[in-house]
Amino acid sequence: MTADFVMSGSALVLGKDLETAVLISLFSEASADPGDIVPDSDPRGWWADSYATLEDPALTPLPDGIGSKIWQIFRMIRNQDTLNWLRDQCLKSLHWMIVDGVASSIAAEPVFTSNGGVGVTITITSNGRPTVFSYAWAQET
Repeated sequence: MTADFVMSGSALVLGKDLETAVLISLFSEASADPGDIVPDSDPRGWWADSYATLEDPALTPLPDGIGSKIWQIFRMIRNQDTLNWLRDQCLKSLHWMIVDGVASSIAAEPVFTSNGGVGVTITITSNGRPTVFSYAWAQET
């Protein structure tokens, strides 16, 4: 649950735009929907998503709010349905990249890790070239 900026002198080092977009999309917490399993009654979500509906009520529900619901996974049973859910959440949170023309395709391959966590390998194809990112989550105790 950490991130860091890389500086070169007084300037921010650039060039990791795609990875930054993936990190924000996966690790920002999307709002829970009614019926979702919410561990602490906190629906979470990015605060600015709610302002879009104030500007245009037709945006309810938001077509592409920020984040994913991966934060809910540790309340689920470890089975294939959970892996399918994780894959779908990753693809849903990254779908804006296809809509906005950043990527031509996105694939997600989820796994259970040996330490009780989950992991996913994300492949984003842009301009005919695949870029692969791998992430793992462990349950907080």
